[in-house]
Amino acid sequence: MTVLDAAERLDRFADGIERRAKKALTEPAVATLPSNATAEEVQYARRRQATRRGSEVYLPCWSAMARALPNAFLRSALFSAGRSVQADNANVLSGAPTLLVAGKEIASLRNMTLIFSGYELCQFDRMVYATCLDYYRDAPLSPEESPRHVRTNFYEFAHRMGSEYSVKAHRAIRASLLRLSFAQMRVRYNRMNIEVPKLLSVTFEDGKVGEDFRGSDALMLRVTASVAELFGPGAWTAVENETVGYDGLRGWLANFYAGHACPKWLPVKRLYDFSGYESHMRNFRASLVRALEKLKEPQTPARSRVARYDFSKDGTEIRVVRAEWGACCID
Repeated sequence: MTVLDAAERLDRFADGIERRAKKALTEPAVATLPSNATAEEVQYARRRQATRRGSEVYLPCWSAMARALPNAFLRSALFSAGRSVQADNANVLSGAPTLLVAGKEIASLRNMTLIFSGYELCQFDRMVYATCLDYYRDAPLSPEESPRHVRTNFYEFAHRMGSEYSVKAHRAIRASLLRLSFAQMRVRYNRMNIEVPKLLSVTFEDGKVGEDFRGSDALMLRVTASVAELFGPGAWTAVENETVGYDGLRGWLANFYAGHACPKWLPVKRLYDFSGYESHMRNFRASLVRALEKLKEPQTPARSRVARYDFSKDGTEIRVVRAEWGACCID
């Protein structure tokens, strides 16, 4: 392929992305189908976005080999790469109001404003919330006025998350679910205002009084239809299960780039802000390089593997190229 052919191919690719983006701006986040729509019609609509059939609202459909989250979550500092949030698990479990914020604007892309109230969240909370949503992969979300919930237990939840069950994992999951149950947000994205009064509701049903935590302890999860507004066309990403399990800066970067269609130059300072990296900016570049080098390793899932990354001459910008983008990238 000549350089001219590659350039023309890239132009057509970019034009297609632009047309789809403009179309997405004019579409409602949740597709509405009649109450007698067939299962085939529902499945087809759910390939692109959240879908309502009669009174039932479904998230988009995705493979069992992946987890889905809104881009608003993946491309912002909502789920921080920092470690301090999990270090505060004991206070969260005891009900201490530490790390609670109100009306905080979360660092995010320029086409989005995210105002958040609740406990500060971290990468582990991203994994837990993606697991909660996976319970609704084939089931309708709970109506706002309904107490309908999904019943499971900590042992099953841990394994669905891709982890082994232990008392330590039990405590971490419980603390995370409590943090997520406090989360409220207002999002302006693609010229739409979205109110999410609750990311989820959770009820715990422990064993006998005096007993320690057990894997059989039940928990009831409830995610309501308001969350569907975050899953409009082009506004969500299905991320491979293994990538969802990555923690720290590596996890944040892998999930951040998972929903991008092609590489672009970004200021390093912006990535620093978006990631919620807790150390000083002067330490960020070294951590960024280490995380990207890990994502270049052969065992990284194909869709998340980094082929290369380049810094601008002055070092202020970076362009990350995922392996699967090879066909649409030219030097």
